[in-house]
Amino acid sequence: MRASALISPRQTIRYGFAVGKVRVLETRAFGRATYERLLDAPTFAEQKRILSESPYGRYIEGTETPEDVERGLGEALDAFYGFLDESELPKPVVRFFRVRYDFANLKAALKARVVGVPVTSMLVGLGTLPAEEFLGHPTDLPEPFGSLAAGVEFSERDEGGVEGLAGIDMTVDRAMFAELKKCARTSRSEFLEGLARLYVDVANAKTLVRMRLKGASVTELPDVLVDGGSLTAKDVAELYYGSAADLAARLGSLTQLRGINVAEMADPSRLDVVADNVVVAYLRTARAVPVGPEPVIAYVLAREAEVMAVRVLLIGKLSGLDAGVLRARLRDLYE
Repeated sequence: MRASALISPRQTIRYGFAVGKVRVLETRAFGRATYERLLDAPTFAEQKRILSESPYGRYIEGTETPEDVERGLGEALDAFYGFLDESELPKPVVRFFRVRYDFANLKAALKARVVGVPVTSMLVGLGTLPAEEFLGHPTDLPEPFGSLAAGVEFSERDEGGVEGLAGIDMTVDRAMFAELKKCARTSRSEFLEGLARLYVDVANAKTLVRMRLKGASVTELPDVLVDGGSLTAKDVAELYYGSAADLAARLGSLTQLRGINVAEMADPSRLDVVADNVVVAYLRTARAVPVGPEPVIAYVLAREAEVMAVRVLLIGKLSGLDAGVLRARLRDLYE
């Protein structure tokens, strides 16, 4: 992979400083040994002790419930995202990270209205918009969220249109991936554009396998797949035949999804983990870029994955889950 094509001498100096800092910060990222200690910890209190001298120590101090953990790790993630601003990355790059949480909040707001429950506890404060803005009517939100909410609500009333919570997920996800692609294109980062396409490819690969496991017809695929990836409708039609295991093998042969664990791809309990590991493998390629935004982007995404892993281990321990179950839910490491 080559660095972004349009990096001026001034940008080289700026990114050089940021990348130098990343190289130091990467040494503080968790390795396999730390995760094993957290897995083997007999109690939640022992997990907190292990994390006390890590960057997460101050965020989980005093936590006792899953809600406490969610709140603390959200603050930790917000701090990692702050590094994007410190590194003076282009605004579209920062938006790429943050806007995903706006779409998550929009999903929560729309679903809460359908189910008839308060949305407050479902919101996260990591987006480009304050979480409080999603407490009002979704159609009153700034663009593009207001129009998207109006379209979803219209579809729910329209016979034969998008219905239910799954329809909300599908419609909002399509808009989110389109926005991520737009951010990546505007950023002029080839790495980020590749990541946006990969997100779509991974999402579509998971959908394909789940649809095959359900025995769905190929004619149903256009309604559930997302545009913007590397696979065309023709590609999908040619892939979608045989068993789920056959489909997984064909997906694993694609250049876009190289490195995917074919043996586990057709296992519903492992599908999300296996697919996410493809993204981790892509992030590792950023290490080959000596100067540019790529190593910074990959580092923050790796920290994001680390937060998610710590969340799984802490909340899993509070929930009494077996260490073997938790180990199976962990993604590959960026190391």
